[in-house]
Amino acid sequence: MSADTHEAQASSQPPRKAPPMGRALRLLVGFLLIADVAPVYFHVDTRVAFGALVLMVGLLIAYSLLHIVVSRRLVALGSGLGALLGLGILVVLYLAGGLGGPFLGRGEGRLAAFTFLGVSLVVAAVRADPGCEVMALPNTFLRTPAELACLFFSPLDALERKWRSRRAA
Repeated sequence: MSADTHEAQASSQPPRKAPPMGRALRLLVGFLLIADVAPVYFHVDTRVAFGALVLMVGLLIAYSLLHIVVSRRLVALGSGLGALLGLGILVVLYLAGGLGGPFLGRGEGRLAAFTFLGVSLVVAAVRADPGCEVMALPNTFLRTPAELACLFFSPLDALERKWRSRRAA
């Protein structure tokens, strides 16, 4: 089989989608996070809310850069390292938001991390994006899927695919 034939077969295959239960779980968790965080925006100072929105734009830029690095294979990241890096950015922002610093210390970091994660989960569920949920927004804007695994949803998706393939057989 030639390389051209192999590429033609690979391009003719449908893109990989998250299975239905994984999508439903992403949607549920995303909506729960958004429902938990949305009232906070109405009770905090406008500077805190604006700071959280600015941080979310920063997260979108950071994850878009990570998307470009991963999709163009500029740096070889294993799935485990990629998943840790993807989630690690949010964890660092969340933890920095609790330290009482000048920009993140009023809760902006925590608010931005939870809001970004909630919105990303909903977008990942709607688009049926498998893998790292925080990459759903860059996937949408850059129009290509990122090949990063998720620490929580990727193993669940794999189990669901395995269960469905056994059931179909």
